[in-house]
Amino acid sequence: MRKLGLVFGFCLTQFLCIGQTAQWKIGDTLPNFAYDGQFARDYQLSDLKGSYVLVHYWASWNEESRKLQISFIDLFGRYKERRFKLGRKFNIISIALDDNPEILDLAWQKDNLPWKSKFCDFKGWKSPLIIQSKISQIPANYLLNQNGIIMGVNLKKEQLEEILRSL
Repeated sequence: MRKLGLVFGFCLTQFLCIGQTAQWKIGDTLPNFAYDGQFARDYQLSDLKGSYVLVHYWASWNEESRKLQISFIDLFGRYKERRFKLGRKFNIISIALDDNPEILDLAWQKDNLPWKSKFCDFKGWKSPLIIQSKISQIPANYLLNQNGIIMGVNLKKEQLEEILRSL
């Protein structure tokens, strides 16, 4: 009977853990990844060491993630060239979970985002980058410090602005 209880407990634990994805937390480092940048060439996240970077996960079909991303436009304009005490600049990388290039392109045009750093492999939730980044819902974002270490998770515009202003 005791063995049956242990087996049941193990099975229950495994069942409860299925589908749950651990999120990165403050102090962690995101895995390096490639993304499209200006001048139509690939860049690496590691290329931005020395700058503060907001990595934002969104999708054209998710209104909440689009609104949040649009809310960052004025902050980007104010802080993109700012020289921080310990960092060079502020950048945003948008990572889309879309699976249709035409719809994503329409969203990019409509939202008129000023930053050129973006990524989408059109595999949606099955994207290796999304899986590697431990994203289980959107919107989601991570603010990285000048050393590439996470200093903020799932920030809203006001929270991001408060952090940027204090740097």
